[in-house]
Amino acid sequence: MPNEGRAVAGGSLRRRLLTRMFVVLGVVTLILFLFVRTYAREAADSAYDQLLSASALSIADAVRVENGAITVDLPYSSLSVLGTARHDRVFYKVMAPGGLIVTGYEDLPGATVHDDTPVFQNAVYSDAPVRIAVTGRFISGVARSGWVTVVVAQTREARDLLASRLVANSFAPIAFAVVVGALLLWFGIRQALAPLGFLESLIRARPPQDFSPIDAPVPTEVGQLLAAINQLMIRFKANLDSTQSFLADAAHQIRTPLAALRSQAELARREADVERLRNRVERIHRNAVEASELTTQLLNHATVVHRAEAVQPQVVDLDALLRQIVQQMAGRPDAPPIALAREPAEGDALLHGDPVTLREALTNLLDNAVKYGGANPIEVLVRPGTGDYGPLVEIADRGPGIPDGEKSKVFERFNRGRQSKGIAGSGLGLSIAAAVAEAHHAALSLHDRPGGGLIVRLEFPAPAQPGEGAANGVPAGRRLLPLLLLLLLAVALPLVAAGPVQALEPVFYPAASGPPPAGGTERLRIDAATDRPAIEPLIRDFQQENPTVTIEFREMNTGELYDSVVKRAAGDVPDLVISSASGLQVKLVNDGHARRYSSPATQALPDWANWRSAAFGFTQEPAAIVYNRDLVPAEDVPRSREDLIHLLRDRKERYGGRVVTYNVEESGIGYLFATQDSVLTSQFWQLADALGENQAKQMCCTSDMVDSIERGETYIGYNLLGSYARERQLHGSHIGIVLPSDYTLVMTRVALIPQRASAPELAGRFIDYLLSERGQSVVAGSTAFYSIQPTVGGPMSATHLQEEMRGPTQRIGLGPALLVYMDHLKRARFLQQWKAFLHQP
Repeated sequence: MPNEGRAVAGGSLRRRLLTRMFVVLGVVTLILFLFVRTYAREAADSAYDQLLSASALSIADAVRVENGAITVDLPYSSLSVLGTARHDRVFYKVMAPGGLIVTGYEDLPGATVHDDTPVFQNAVYSDAPVRIAVTGRFISGVARSGWVTVVVAQTREARDLLASRLVANSFAPIAFAVVVGALLLWFGIRQALAPLGFLESLIRARPPQDFSPIDAPVPTEVGQLLAAINQLMIRFKANLDSTQSFLADAAHQIRTPLAALRSQAELARREADVERLRNRVERIHRNAVEASELTTQLLNHATVVHRAEAVQPQVVDLDALLRQIVQQMAGRPDAPPIALAREPAEGDALLHGDPVTLREALTNLLDNAVKYGGANPIEVLVRPGTGDYGPLVEIADRGPGIPDGEKSKVFERFNRGRQSKGIAGSGLGLSIAAAVAEAHHAALSLHDRPGGGLIVRLEFPAPAQPGEGAANGVPAGRRLLPLLLLLLLAVALPLVAAGPVQALEPVFYPAASGPPPAGGTERLRIDAATDRPAIEPLIRDFQQENPTVTIEFREMNTGELYDSVVKRAAGDVPDLVISSASGLQVKLVNDGHARRYSSPATQALPDWANWRSAAFGFTQEPAAIVYNRDLVPAEDVPRSREDLIHLLRDRKERYGGRVVTYNVEESGIGYLFATQDSVLTSQFWQLADALGENQAKQMCCTSDMVDSIERGETYIGYNLLGSYARERQLHGSHIGIVLPSDYTLVMTRVALIPQRASAPELAGRFIDYLLSERGQSVVAGSTAFYSIQPTVGGPMSATHLQEEMRGPTQRIGLGPALLVYMDHLKRARFLQQWKAFLHQP
């Protein structure tokens, strides 16, 4: 009950009332908020679950049995329908009866089911919360009939955003009502407690010295409080009087020793008797010595504390230090015999420490032994340290010793044992020694000496073991360096003997303000599936704007580029990846291998060129029909895919073997264009058949196909990168470019920052440069790409591209729909059909 009374009396009454009222109001608000949030989450899940269910069911409908095996031809719509959630990643898997994986992400959560009704659940996958839809499809006609399980998962970002908006819109009126109610409560309580404010003003208006009772009319509810205040003031005045008396007494006690010393000195000045004068002088000397010793010990303690924090340790020889201290102590007239011994005799008693504070600690310990040991001999023992234990010092006397109950207390300042009565001292010696021991990580202890007396033991820690630090003055890292070099040579020599590495050597662009290449202030590694001459103007212009940056550029194909992010060790991962294979770039982002980056430049990108703030398109590159102007008459130039089909079928004798397109099995961009064509036009396979009938050639790269057309080896190229062809045309090549009138595919070259990049900030700076007006001006004026920003000018500007368009534009947007043709079964089926139509083995 007393504790409860004190708790009630504490704090502000107004605050207590408001707090309790607000707590009740807050609890009600929290309950409403949780209800609204739960409802919003369920509503968001319900909305997006419909899409997730449609995706899972469309995949389930595509499950087939072919040649006695279960397969699935992933529908394009199955994942594109989930692309409405622009920032969500998508995962899927298909399991045969018994749980065997048919395709997809093998470690995706989701157990087998035996029903075709979608089941939804929440889980965590790829370090992100996901919503999972699981459905089944019964399959017969195989060795093991049963239920095939389809699992589709989607991250919760769009759901959570929708739920947040629903909460904000639903909870806003509730929050407004709560705020208004809180204001009304505050105003009402303030008016009800106004008498307390009047009492407060009376107390504040009183002079500081006025402790008389307050006499004022107050409400009945406040009468007891006023009486308690008056009693408190009476008690406070009594306590203040007591405190003033104590301070006066303390000042008198401090002045008394000094006054006694002064009076003894004055008496000594007037004393004529020599013997009495000698006695007075001895008393003066004794008092002065005690005062001096106290002052010295205080200064020494301050010095020890300061040096423990500020002084760097050095090698100290305990033997030499103790010999000096013993020699100095033995010269005192009251000093007893002091014996210094070693055990064992060999070895050096060396340690890392501060010689000044160590001298002070050992001097105090030996001084205590002399002071309390009387005329009895004192023994000082030094034990050198080894690899198992550190140096040790023991000082043993034959004094009265210290009882066990006082041994821990005597290390405190100004605390002396009962045995010290009648012996001059300040009570700081052991405290100083303890502070020094703590600074040196040593152990200071007191022990009873057999036969009477005290042993003070100071034991220092063992030195670091050879594997734990420096040895013989040489750091462990430096001793390991030769071994590491030998290991590197042992690994490198077999590689050199095996022959040159197949990958292209990196090209270094040294920083303008630093030596190449490792000496640059900053270093950026770019891996790209892009011809180096095409991107070099951007690199050099970026370095003009950032002269302290050294750039390492590696040119790879799209497969090597993907592996450089996913399969390489952390130290060998690029800082920036640039590729025309949008599908592979999207897969890197979807599988969690790319980090997010946001800036005003990336936020200004259109939705089709920015996915999850991790994949950024910075060019526009149309798929075009390219032809040789000298060999293809104007009336034969195909303006659409239908025209190309008719030309190939009607003019086989002229164009047989004279048409070229991508080898979609080798070219990532060729595969991208072909798969998008198969989605957008029903005439795609007719076109593929016409290409096959005309024995169309297939090549890996746009540059090779344009060379073939320029030389007249082929006359027409289909789905070539129009930006490359346009750049070649601007340099005098006699080729024609047609952007098909039925629709023109436009892809974007994609840049992303790998999750394990070592310089992500610098990579983000390069992305901002690519999207800036300056970078886009270089794209439009000095590269083989069309710019994505419509405000810049140049031969490869976005405006110029738009003027060349004769039909609708179909941009290949970045998103989960591109993952459909990344599925290995889907890819295998597509390539099989492609080869069949092009009459390939």
